[in-house]
Amino acid sequence: MTGPVFQASTALDADVTGLRLVGALDLDGAGQLRAAVADCFARRPDRVVLDLAGLRFCDCAGLNVLMEAKATADRIGAEMRVEGARPQVARLFALTGADDLFAHSAPPTL
Repeated sequence: MTGPVFQASTALDADVTGLRLVGALDLDGAGQLRAAVADCFARRPDRVVLDLAGLRFCDCAGLNVLMEAKATADRIGAEMRVEGARPQVARLFALTGADDLFAHSAPPTL
């Protein structure tokens, strides 16, 4: 393997925090994502944008972290938007009902 299976990177801009997810998000990457999400929300942004265009796989462990992130955003009054979900990730959202949780997010990119 030439690189990490999962990677989360953060971009900060005034009141917006961007979180870009790349690779395969499963139990092994859930801790890394949880830490990146905690760092994002520690900054008390008005909005968090999750860029999922590079996320090629997500299992239930990863989905749980995303749902925890949405709950945290709601609790602190921040908007959380999901952008660019690939078909596999969008399907996971649809099958689990998580698409309703992210209903005000940008539509998935096919």
